[in-house]
Amino acid sequence: MGSIVIENASQRVAAPAVWHGALLTRADVQEPWQFDDGLWRSRIVEWLREAALPLWMDKGIDRDHGGFHEALAFDGNSLQKPKRMRTMARQIYAFSMASIHGWHDEADRCIAEGIDFLQRGRTRNGGWVRVLNPDGSVADPTEDAYDHACVLLALAHAHRAGNPDALQLGRETFDFIDEHLADPYGAGFLETPEGGEPRRANPHMHFLEAFLAWHEATGERCYLKRARGITDLFRLHFFEAESWTLGEFFDDNWARPRNAAGDWTEPGHHFEWASLLVDYAHRTGDTELFTYARKLYASAIANGLNRLTGLAFGAVSRSGLPLDQASRSWPQTEAVKAAIALDGTPGPDMKPEIEERMAHLFRWHIDPAPKGLWIDRYDEKGMAIATEVPASIFYHLITAFTLYLKGSK
Repeated sequence: MGSIVIENASQRVAAPAVWHGALLTRADVQEPWQFDDGLWRSRIVEWLREAALPLWMDKGIDRDHGGFHEALAFDGNSLQKPKRMRTMARQIYAFSMASIHGWHDEADRCIAEGIDFLQRGRTRNGGWVRVLNPDGSVADPTEDAYDHACVLLALAHAHRAGNPDALQLGRETFDFIDEHLADPYGAGFLETPEGGEPRRANPHMHFLEAFLAWHEATGERCYLKRARGITDLFRLHFFEAESWTLGEFFDDNWARPRNAAGDWTEPGHHFEWASLLVDYAHRTGDTELFTYARKLYASAIANGLNRLTGLAFGAVSRSGLPLDQASRSWPQTEAVKAAIALDGTPGPDMKPEIEERMAHLFRWHIDPAPKGLWIDRYDEKGMAIATEVPASIFYHLITAFTLYLKGSK
């Protein structure tokens, strides 16, 4: 396959010619010292309204079997893949945000169709399966904590958008997690009703996100009480004060494993946790979390970036050695979110950092891709290695873009 050359400030990298977006030069990438607050506002609005939402509401919806396609090819055609519950939920979230902000007239219809399909994945216990086949039959009946957090997030925003079924489904999902996933000793949630190791910080991060969303949707403080249980776990077990890093995997007692899993950290999750901790702190007055959030951000920037591309690695060790040198799109969106969140806390001005992180997101993942799509993955040398466009990333992009638009008014 041929390639085109995309120029950045200090290096030349090749991207496959099929992604024939506009070539970029130094002038197209905003340098930190050329900071202009809200530089990307018009680009974001145009991309959402005229490119991404029309495409995903057309090609991303499965007209034959219902629900949403798990991924699209770079020509915009759907790929017949199993449909993960988390992806179905995240697309409902994305279209809910489009409805709430008035970005597309068909958003409410997409939400309703998505929730209708989602309910094919209900379990006898009132939970949700992990994976559906393309036709909507059950492929993996596991009741996974991560997926339930994603469903709760989607239903909170669907409720905000006015969907008539979302509130009751949300209540039923909370009943399920309280009865079947809550740790009997009060330490977070089990991976599945059957338990199992390793236990992961990541589902808990998404539960924190969902609880904050339900607080926003209803104003009820009971959801902040739920969120506090997650922030307590973060303080006690997830965060390592010596290295300013966030662990991913733990044993059944929330102890760090004495193997490679115990050394695994993900810069993208450092960013993601940082923005959520700041959100919780603003809602509750727990301002100690601002310090934790800045430490997470500083650790990820110092040790988690590929110095050739400026993109976050997939994973690094506690001491900053690269463990997964690929760079996906979602950590770059989370870096934007974290910088925006931290800009409202005591400390250095983050506005130049916000613009720089957004520039990296557009320069690598949006601009070289066909209209309305994105390049999800690069190797350590800056070569595009994505073979498809995963729908689950749309949630990350819309969240980052929404926060940016809100902050740049």
